[in-house]
Amino acid sequence: MINSHKRVYTTVLGAILAAGVHAQEEKNSLALEEVLVTATKREASLQDVSVAVTALSAEELRNAQLISSENLTFLVPALNLQKGTNPRQTSFSIRGIGTQSFSSAVEPSVSTMIDGVVLGRSAQAFMQLLDIERVEVLRGPQGTLFGKNSTAGVVHIITQDPSEEPSGEISLTAINDEEYRGGLTTAGPLSDTLGYRLSANGATIDDYTKNYFDGDKINGADEWSVRGKLRWLPTELLELKWASDYSDRSCNCSGAPIRRLEPFGGNDAQVDEILANIAPVQPGDDNKDVNINKLPFSDSESWGHSLEANWDVGEFTLTSISAYREFEVNGFGDVDSQPIDALGFDQFGTTNTDQFTQELRLLSPAEDRFNYVAGLFYFDQDVQRNFRREFEFQEGNPGIAIADFSVDTTNWAAFGEMTWNFTDTWRLILGARYTEDELEFNFRRTQEGFTLGLPDAVAPTPGDTQEDDISGKVALQWDYNDVGMTYLSYTQGYKGPAFDITFGTDPVGLQPVDPETSDAWELGLKTSLFDQRLRLNAAIFYAEYQEFQAQAYIDPDGPPDCPQEDPLCDPSDDPGSFRLINAGEVSTTGVEVDFLAQVTENLRLFGGAAWIDAQIEDYPGGPCSGGQEFRGECEGTQDLSGGDLPFSPDWKINLSATYTFVGDSGFDIDVIGAMRAQDDIQYSITQDEYTVEDAYAIFDVSLILRDQASQWQATMFVKNLTDEFYAAAIYANNPNLLANGYNQVYDKYSERTYGVELRYRWF
Repeated sequence: MINSHKRVYTTVLGAILAAGVHAQEEKNSLALEEVLVTATKREASLQDVSVAVTALSAEELRNAQLISSENLTFLVPALNLQKGTNPRQTSFSIRGIGTQSFSSAVEPSVSTMIDGVVLGRSAQAFMQLLDIERVEVLRGPQGTLFGKNSTAGVVHIITQDPSEEPSGEISLTAINDEEYRGGLTTAGPLSDTLGYRLSANGATIDDYTKNYFDGDKINGADEWSVRGKLRWLPTELLELKWASDYSDRSCNCSGAPIRRLEPFGGNDAQVDEILANIAPVQPGDDNKDVNINKLPFSDSESWGHSLEANWDVGEFTLTSISAYREFEVNGFGDVDSQPIDALGFDQFGTTNTDQFTQELRLLSPAEDRFNYVAGLFYFDQDVQRNFRREFEFQEGNPGIAIADFSVDTTNWAAFGEMTWNFTDTWRLILGARYTEDELEFNFRRTQEGFTLGLPDAVAPTPGDTQEDDISGKVALQWDYNDVGMTYLSYTQGYKGPAFDITFGTDPVGLQPVDPETSDAWELGLKTSLFDQRLRLNAAIFYAEYQEFQAQAYIDPDGPPDCPQEDPLCDPSDDPGSFRLINAGEVSTTGVEVDFLAQVTENLRLFGGAAWIDAQIEDYPGGPCSGGQEFRGECEGTQDLSGGDLPFSPDWKINLSATYTFVGDSGFDIDVIGAMRAQDDIQYSITQDEYTVEDAYAIFDVSLILRDQASQWQATMFVKNLTDEFYAAAIYANNPNLLANGYNQVYDKYSERTYGVELRYRWF
């Protein structure tokens, strides 16, 4: 009997223990996978680095149907797009800080990179997301380790490496209104020590903006890209990676519809004439149509090569990244937004950029009480621009001015960052970067024909400047338990000197614009909760920017008064110009939160939020918009102190939920719902009341059918489910061309779209 009781007791105890083990295994199976990032120039867990960074995996990018790097702003609340009327004028902003100039001699404020290679011009970063491993968005100044043009942050696109086993993927996507996309990737070993990866994709986007001038549509695009990679392991201690890529984009864009056109100050007849010209187009917040006689276009090409070498020297790793890249963009637009040639005005520009970069860095063992990364960086970039502007005030006698200018930028730096683990849970991070910049330009402007309204001709004129800087970082990090840490950091940023090099530049005696510097404080928290099923990261920050570089339209004297008896006088004789200046001091303050939660085995949540107050602290000589000047609200300049920095809503959130239905027939179904919303956004540094877009919310839904072997996948999706129209940019037109008129820029996804995507993978 005793033995019988023992057997029962043992059986029950075993069942209880087995149930407990099973429950623990189930909990562990729901734990989120570790995310590795290179935000500190060494591979480390996202949760261990004292930097505010968002890491987006390939799966998250696919599930959100992000097809272009422009769309990264949908998933990173602190990241915004400064959308221009052509790719050259488009750039990122982070925490409200972005590039407020399109001069050829100005660095971007947000550093963009691909596979460790800095891209010298912002427009180079706007590409199809081709075979991506992950994207890292580092928020706030990264002046120590990344240095070059990173006063606001870094967007780093990391592509897939060659695989050790044969693999591949093919994808086809069809979207309403005749948009088609396709992609192909193949990878595998060529020998025991050599592997390859080859990826290509293309897209054709049919025109979606109606042009009443000829009944056709505009704003469509054709684009394709290809990338090849080789990975060679000649010895156990040396890894070599070669990458080459090429991309081409051609579009008849950007046609910007008229958003606002209203009489003011007795110009009723003038407005009535314009409305009659553009009929049946009706200006308004939701206007998506144009009536223009000059068909816009923008063509761009980008290509480059890079060689990365990683050599293990004892316990240290020596890394070298050498890269050469070229980028060309040219475009033309209808500047008066009418089916006539207002004032006989036209302009066209083309830009060619080539750059060489070299980075060397030494990485110490991560496990030591003292560990560090130290390196050298070299950057050389040459920008060649040709810009043509025409006025035809007398029929058959146009005036033509052509500006040719080049800008050469040379930058070298020595940098290092050290981590001292002075206890098991406390560490001190110290970093510094020494930078030298040399900037040279050469400017020439020629004239032909009737010269009224054109700037003076300029003989070839050179100029140059030099600057140096030391930027530092100090951070204190406390690992308060095995899955949580907090940090406090102070970081400096530096953006090199600049020249105001545009079509209207007077290069004689041109003075450089001072470097832009920043000081940033950040308090961060990174933690995992509920048996690591919830990853929660937050940051509170404050940053000050001194000598903020900005460019805007300035007309200090206003247009000349023209007596009726003077037929050669025209208001456009003095249309003002775009000028680059140091705008004084700006600041950005805010709170950011992002999270990932595996709620149940079937439900996963992903999201983030940012509350940001990006302010102009001191800018007494700020510019006026064309609309403000026309209405007499300011003349030439105004005090913008206390205003909002453009392209930065006060709050922005995104949230997505994925629920998986596990099937019995070999297929699973993912149902995904996503939402992103933001507050009002000011699109002009001039604080013009008519360049503000109202708050809006966008909802997306998708359904993914995939086999459990992860080979087949079919996705049906609807983006912008409620058909909420919003403008990506609003700007005041030149009052001499469109009196008191405003235009808006939008893309296809400002309306409801839907489509289907098919993927097949082989292994």
